[in-house]
Amino acid sequence: QAGVGTAGIAVMMSVTVVAGALMQWPAGRMSDRTDRRIVLLAMAGIASAVALSAFFLELRGAVPVISLAAVYGAMAYTLYSIAVAHANDHAGPEDFVKVSGGLLLIYGAGTMAGPLLGATLMEGLRPEGIFLATALAHGLIVPYTAWRMRQRAAVPQAEKDTFQTLPVERATTPEAYNLDPRGEEDPADT
Repeated sequence: QAGVGTAGIAVMMSVTVVAGALMQWPAGRMSDRTDRRIVLLAMAGIASAVALSAFFLELRGAVPVISLAAVYGAMAYTLYSIAVAHANDHAGPEDFVKVSGGLLLIYGAGTMAGPLLGATLMEGLRPEGIFLATALAHGLIVPYTAWRMRQRAAVPQAEKDTFQTLPVERATTPEAYNLDPRGEEDPADT
């Protein structure tokens, strides 16, 4: 309905995912050099603004739709790994697996609730209602992050771990976390 055929939709989805993958490195570098919450706040705000634009502008044609999808993917698909890095900055090495498990549980809940909200908005408003759903989800991250920034000081630069990109999907086994050099040392190895 946006003037994008089946091939265009395939390109749009690919561009969205590739943009998210390519943004991992610069976003990680930025979050290594500054307060990760600032990066989270900015990226969530941009993702929300792009999604709102897609909802209100009702773009037509492949180029504008794919361009907007690329910016959205670059911002939205990078949030999880920045959030994991931020959470691990506050956790000891022995807690990395627990923290990752908790974040994956929250991610899973959002993965279940998101399509329900999106489908409801698409049916109740119009097909672009899916963008309103993502705008709301990312938009809620902005005030929460700003509030948390006032509640707790930033992690000192010396205490931050270097950002490590993580796949969002289940592309790894639990053993991958055992291979992470930042994890707790095995007492049998010492």
